[in-house]
Amino acid sequence: MPVAVRKPAWPEGNLVLSAVPPEEHGSLLPYLECIELPARRPLYAANARLAELHFPVSCVVATFGVSREGATAPYALVGRESFIGLNALLGDTRAVGSAVVQNPGRAFRIGVEPMAAAFQRSEQLRRAVLRCVSSRVLQTSQTSLCNAHHHVEQRLCSWILQSIDRAGGAELRVTQELVGTVLGVRREAVTIAAIRLQAQGAIACARGRIVVRDRRLLQRLACECYGLLRADIELMMRDISGAWNGSQAR
Repeated sequence: MPVAVRKPAWPEGNLVLSAVPPEEHGSLLPYLECIELPARRPLYAANARLAELHFPVSCVVATFGVSREGATAPYALVGRESFIGLNALLGDTRAVGSAVVQNPGRAFRIGVEPMAAAFQRSEQLRRAVLRCVSSRVLQTSQTSLCNAHHHVEQRLCSWILQSIDRAGGAELRVTQELVGTVLGVRREAVTIAAIRLQAQGAIACARGRIVVRDRRLLQRLACECYGLLRADIELMMRDISGAWNGSQAR
C-alpha cells in the first residue's frame, strides 16, 4: 500500500509570501526558516551587506538612519504587510539605514539569493515586491514630512497606531528608550508626551508596555500622516491580494 507523502505547508501570515506562486514554493521552502525575534534585536546596520530577508508575521521592525553623533531619524515601520531587505531584490544589497526589532514576534527568514532568483522568474512576485517599493517610498517620504512639521505627541499617537495595526491587539511591549530611538527624539520627550496621552485616557503605560485605552481618541490626536499611511497599506493589501486572486482565476 503506497504511503502518502505530506508536503510541507507554505508559510502563512505575511502578505508578500502569500503572493509567491505555488510553482515557486518547492524552490524556496528548503531555505525558509521560522524564527522568533526578540525586542531590540538588530537585523542590520547602515551600509551592511544584506545576506538575508526577513518577512514579519507577528513582529514589527523599525528602520531608521543614524548620524555619526548617534542621533536617529525614522524611515519606516515594517510588519506582516511587507519585508525587511527590500532593496536587495532590486540589485542593491547594501542596507539603507539600520533595522531593529521594535515589537517581538515571529518572522520567516530566507537568504537573498533564492528569493532573488524567484523574483526574476515570477512576474506575480515582482508585482507584489514593486508594490511594496511604492508603499515604502510613500511611508519614508511622509515620515520625513511628519518629522519636520508635527509635534512629538502627534507623532507618538501615529506611531502607536501604526505599530498596533501591524502587531495586532492593543498592547505594545516596548521601552520608552526604544520609542525615542525609533521616533528620533529624546527619551524625555517621549515620557512627557506619554504622560499627556495617559492623562487624557488614550493610553496606559507600565514598565515596558503601552496599552491603547481609547483608539478613537488616539486617532483624533494623531497627525494626518497615520490616516494617509493606513489607507495606502490597505490599498496595497488589496492590490497584492487582487493580483494573486486574478492569477488563480486564470
